[in-house]
Amino acid sequence: MNLNELLYDRDLPTLILLSTFGLGWHAPACAQDEDGETHLITHHAGPVSIDGGITWILQASDGAPANTTALSYSLDLGLAAPVSKHGRVVIALEAGDGKGVDPVISPLSNTNYDAFYTNLMNTSPDSTNVVVTSVSQVYYEGSDLDDRLVMSIGKIDVHGKFDDNAYANDETDQFLSAMFVRSPGTSYAELDQYYAPGVALGLSPSKSVDLTFIAANGKGDGFDNVFDSMYLVAQANIKPQLGGRDGNYRFYALSDHRPYTKIMGGTKTSNTALGLSFDQSIYNGVGLFARYSTQDDGIAENIVKSSWSLGALLEGALWGRGRDTAGFGYGIANLNDKANLAAALGTGNTGDESHLEMFYKVGLSQHFTLTADVQLLNNIGGNAAADTVRIAGMRGQINF
Repeated sequence: MNLNELLYDRDLPTLILLSTFGLGWHAPACAQDEDGETHLITHHAGPVSIDGGITWILQASDGAPANTTALSYSLDLGLAAPVSKHGRVVIALEAGDGKGVDPVISPLSNTNYDAFYTNLMNTSPDSTNVVVTSVSQVYYEGSDLDDRLVMSIGKIDVHGKFDDNAYANDETDQFLSAMFVRSPGTSYAELDQYYAPGVALGLSPSKSVDLTFIAANGKGDGFDNVFDSMYLVAQANIKPQLGGRDGNYRFYALSDHRPYTKIMGGTKTSNTALGLSFDQSIYNGVGLFARYSTQDDGIAENIVKSSWSLGALLEGALWGRGRDTAGFGYGIANLNDKANLAAALGTGNTGDESHLEMFYKVGLSQHFTLTADVQLLNNIGGNAAADTVRIAGMRGQINF
């Protein structure tokens, strides 16, 4: 089956039909806050602020190693309440089901990042018809020095506090593939349970510089032997105004003290990684992004030694559709030629895995978007003999 058939003859109309009936075209009744803003639910209950969203993703893959169709969803609910003049408590609840197409096609970089990390928190061995609501985050956030110093301490989203990007960072609103969301999970491993107890410190010494420092426990759930497997990150974000346009140029270093195995000698060691994440506005409604990261290629577990990606986002106001967005991204996961790839990947014919993703998001209302997404993967799983894998997807997003 060629890409044309995948998009028009069979899969895409089915995706649109199912997404339309599953989510509905008519916007639900809205609530109005005391400040006059309209939301699907009230955003304030006394001192407590509330927000959240529901994400549905349907994908169909065509090409080796197998054809499959999979549905996944996630629910996010955030609560925040002030406990002092400069501090608040934040609680994030998450639930979800469905593993997406990735367990079947086995890419090096996931094609459905929303389903991937939701299932890391699902304690059931079979997620079918099982929903495990998780307190994914609960932490105290305090600020000082006119908000130029911010500290978060508790169970936090470590990966969400570095390697961020204005145009390639949100799998519920932008790209679906992990390649274009963040480097953890592609170039180097996430924390074992994704969220973990830790401390994040943000410092803004000037309007053009942000500094971030993170310390967390990366092993297991993070609550046992909390100082034995530290996950440490330092990031600097330079924010120049180029031609009056906003830009962010992030550089970070990571030290992961979970036990890894040296290729030479087989002894245990820690992992290190370096990365950058750039985003730059170049015109009204047009933004470019680029991301690169690399890790220690002397470690046996590090099948991918580095990855890079680049692309663009275009806002629909350019063609008279203010709520729409279009995106294009291309990236490569580079294999570690020092590792025993034939044994690790199960093939002697290896090649770097490439990702191409294009999406178009339609804003049906202030709270409801529908996104058509196409991905092409070459050398999937690091196998140069594999056929090109084509994935057509549809994402429905309701924001509260």
